[in-house]
Amino acid sequence: MTTAKGQSQPRVFIETFGCQMNILDSELVQNQLVDLGYEPVKNADDANVILYNTCSVRDLSEQKVLSRLGIMKQRKEKGENIIVGVLGCMAERTNTDILKKHPFIDLLAGPSQLDKVPHLLENIRQENQNQPQVALSNFRLRKGKSVDESTMDSLEALDASRLSGVESKSKQAYIRITRGCNKFCSFCVVPRTRGPEIHRSPDAIVEEAKRLVGQGVLEITLLGQTINHYTFSDGEKTTSFANLIYRVHEEIPDLPRLRFLTSYPRDFTDEALDVMATSKRICKYLHIPAQSGSNDVLKRMNRGYTTEIYLDLIERARKRMPDISIIGDMIVGFPGETEEDFQKSLALLYKVRYKNIFVFKYSPRPGTVAEKKDPDDISREIKRDRNQRMLDVQHEISLTHHQSFIGKTVHVLVEGTAKINPNANRDLITLGKQQTRLTSRTEGDHIVSFDGPKSLVGQLTNVQITGATSLSLSGQLQT
Repeated sequence: MTTAKGQSQPRVFIETFGCQMNILDSELVQNQLVDLGYEPVKNADDANVILYNTCSVRDLSEQKVLSRLGIMKQRKEKGENIIVGVLGCMAERTNTDILKKHPFIDLLAGPSQLDKVPHLLENIRQENQNQPQVALSNFRLRKGKSVDESTMDSLEALDASRLSGVESKSKQAYIRITRGCNKFCSFCVVPRTRGPEIHRSPDAIVEEAKRLVGQGVLEITLLGQTINHYTFSDGEKTTSFANLIYRVHEEIPDLPRLRFLTSYPRDFTDEALDVMATSKRICKYLHIPAQSGSNDVLKRMNRGYTTEIYLDLIERARKRMPDISIIGDMIVGFPGETEEDFQKSLALLYKVRYKNIFVFKYSPRPGTVAEKKDPDDISREIKRDRNQRMLDVQHEISLTHHQSFIGKTVHVLVEGTAKINPNANRDLITLGKQQTRLTSRTEGDHIVSFDGPKSLVGQLTNVQITGATSLSLSGQLQT
């Protein structure tokens, strides 16, 4: 194994694939490494420690990782003194099989073992070892503990590390409140890669949120695969999801924005909706995947609800919060999906009137029930066609939704400068301040661009909306 032994300051690059949970995991791992003297870099070419935090939900994500590994193999074959690690869901799903095809990998760590990454890296750097360092859960009993207890230990070790690590520089932050999933949807690998639902203590969550707000964070997003199923019991008291978000809202009055994702359509209580509706600083926003508008397809997916249950939740939410933003996920081309099934999914889009949706073409995931039992009988051409048709429908809905904002003034958090030509034709002096194109976000997750001074980045301000596309809004800064 090639090691980085002898290097005075290791330079680490972490590339993240997949969901917000992975983004948070990468941040926490990097914070731990910075505490140990690792220098974070933005390019793999500048690093001698390269870590890929992987996703297994879609085959495309795994293929991207394999492509990156091919490049790392070439670097090692040229004699470069680098450490290569695979973290996250792909490491857990493939287990040590990935090492058989890619023996140059130095480190494997599953999602529930990421707190061990610094120790594993130090082992590699300090010792001339011929075997990769591996920390995978497989969710078996360890040292006499239950799966839940042992996984909770690792979860808290990683999340709590933020409290003693690098100070937050961002105005937006994620906090994990739960990890894993108990739903076992037929197409999904998450229960097998992240394990069963494990819920953090509400005290730990509130403490972490207070620390972040003390560092200047203005928006916190609580994370969980099925976040509305959060529950925590300390023997005498049980904290529900509604109790938790109310507590965070009430105990941290200096937090301007609190949001959460991702919600599961079944068992979202009226109590939680009431807390959202009556708590001024909780964003009126729900990311709540439907996956299909056909009850037959939902049954084969083992989603545990019908379109009627889903639409009832949307109705209950909008009755309390007429201006709530609804974001959805849809899968097209699931095994056995007929044109009639697909039309029902399009009909659901028109009924819900999503702000936007994420559309995925079905791909079988190894080890899932669907991969084992349901033949992938929808052609690539049909999947591609349905994907585009669904996007076209949502484009129409999103455009109408965004156009309704024209003339209104919205409160936004300025996230940064525009990525594409941020200064093109905008280096104007207005009221003595240089203007640039800025990007921002409303509490309903609408992207808003406008001209203003760079000093506004990381601040809350008001913008009057003057234009709309299906993807975003544009406007004028209100002073």
